[in-house]
Amino acid sequence: MNEKKQFYGKTLGPWIPIIVMIVGMIASVILGSGGLLRFSLFGFFGLVVGLFLAKDKKHYGDILMAGLQNHMLAVIIMAFLLAGVLSQLLKMSGLINGLIWAMSILHLPTGFIPVIAFLTCVLISTACGTSSGSVTAVAPVLVPLAASLDCNVGLVCGAIISGAIFGDNLAPISDTTIGSALTQEAKINEVVATRLPYSLIAGAISAVLFIIMGLSTTVEQAANIQMDSSDAKALVLLIIPIIMIVMMKKGWGLVPTLLICNVTGILINLILGCISVETMLSETGPILAGMTGMLNIILFIMLLFGILEILNQTGSFDKLLNGLVKICKTPRSAELVCMLASAIGSLASGGSSTAVMFFGPMVKEIMRKFKIDRNRGANFLDATACAVTGLMPYGTPCMLAISFAVQCEGVSPAFSFKDIMPYNYHCIFLFLIFLLSAITGIGRKYEKEASALDSSEA
Repeated sequence: MNEKKQFYGKTLGPWIPIIVMIVGMIASVILGSGGLLRFSLFGFFGLVVGLFLAKDKKHYGDILMAGLQNHMLAVIIMAFLLAGVLSQLLKMSGLINGLIWAMSILHLPTGFIPVIAFLTCVLISTACGTSSGSVTAVAPVLVPLAASLDCNVGLVCGAIISGAIFGDNLAPISDTTIGSALTQEAKINEVVATRLPYSLIAGAISAVLFIIMGLSTTVEQAANIQMDSSDAKALVLLIIPIIMIVMMKKGWGLVPTLLICNVTGILINLILGCISVETMLSETGPILAGMTGMLNIILFIMLLFGILEILNQTGSFDKLLNGLVKICKTPRSAELVCMLASAIGSLASGGSSTAVMFFGPMVKEIMRKFKIDRNRGANFLDATACAVTGLMPYGTPCMLAISFAVQCEGVSPAFSFKDIMPYNYHCIFLFLIFLLSAITGIGRKYEKEASALDSSEA
């Protein structure tokens, strides 16, 4: 296995499978038929192309199997399956409606609708680890309300997307948090703790701006958000993310932590009557739906690891890294290159999780060359991917917000990304804060001869 594998096409040959995959992904996004399942199709085509380019076709499968035997891949698969279950347990419990109800009882003036939308999405996305789910939960309630009260709909949509991205970037059960931590061989609790100050700064600035803009662009009147209080009991489930952070802080591995949190979520839901036993065990219940909901991203990741192993076994990945390291003369330039890679990955794939998994290994190696703290690498990777995804006109959060907005009476059919972009404060400031951190070196720490993540962390 130490012998370099040979491919036709000289230096370019081993890169052709990954190029096929990337070009296919970009084309599908442009044509509006993107998504992880479609991306997996191009991953399959990439593997087929690799077979015909391999000089030793009989043993081509050994390369792919080596990629699938990667310990990181095993941990990622288990973590995503269990995180999917936990996310569904929280969402199906009525927690989302409970959070919206909790915000509605404040009876704030209309000008506070944008910041209410932002904070509600912050709570939902941080608790459930989903940006699209947060937009889907909050937009149908608050966007029509904003439109009926002559509140700036673009401002409210920007607030909803901002809050959704806040948790997608920070939540310990978010796929991007898990992916960025594991690809950098970092501990999730440390990753969350180190990125928290950046998220809070961007979030605080955003909240203030939503209040200022909300009050300055609306006529003062009471905002009447009608929500049933029956789901308030589900607020008890907010203890689960806290339990998760405490357990990992005490040295528990990610997989057993998620298992304990899942069991806790199941018991609380059954005891409180949030989810019935029949629903819990059904095919559409949180356990099975949570796991099957992650199958598309797991399939994509497995194909991706197989293709990336071609680059590893041919030495092409090392050559690329050596070239990038030559470009990266300083830790600053290394961090900027990593941000650029994550941004390009998000723009190309149309989503943050794909970019995190795709460029995670490269970011890890570049950061290691300069002995930059692995948590910082995970944070640059994740924050950039999430911020760019939230700002993209074809990103899921933006498209969802627009789809809900144009259905509202009084909202122009021409309502578009341009109406939301100026108010997407958290995404803008999250990106700028990390960019300034890279340029100035503020917050930069270095590895203290740290070893790679131990297998016990799984």
